Amino acid sequence: MRVWSCCVVLAVVACGGDKVTAPLPCDTYTGGIIGTGALPGSYALKSFCSGTKPDQAGTSGDNIAIMGTDATGNFSASVTSQGITTNYSGTYSTTPPDGITVHLTSPLPTDLVGTYRLRNDSLAVSGTVAGQRLSLVGTRVP
Repeated sequence: MRVWSCCVVLAVVACGGDKVTAPLPCDTYTGGIIGTGALPGSYALKSFCSGTKPDQAGTSGDNIAIMGTDATGNFSASVTSQGITTNYSGTYSTTPPDGITVHLTSPLPTDLVGTYRLRNDSLAVSGTVAGQRLSLVGTRVP
């Protein structure tokens, strides 16, 4: 019996036992425009993260729309979480190489400050809104 108890103690110590891990924050995307392409366009929302992982899949109709130039313009997004759709809108500006600031006016006036990556028609935006991590990933819609 003593050998069995010793094996259990060793297994607990080796495997981490009761070690608690904290939730992982949302992913961070960097790189700006990689290759050829332009930031403005419409994107189907594939996933989003608010606060901590896991990411949530975008639902049918969720989207990101960017109108303007690579440097400034209008931003809107429709995101569904737990059956409730929230529409975001505002203006954006970018700074080289991959900075983005979205000045949201709806649903509440606040700023998303972060970074983005556009590669092969896949847009990923990450940043902080009111102290909370956020990330969005979308694929360009023709």
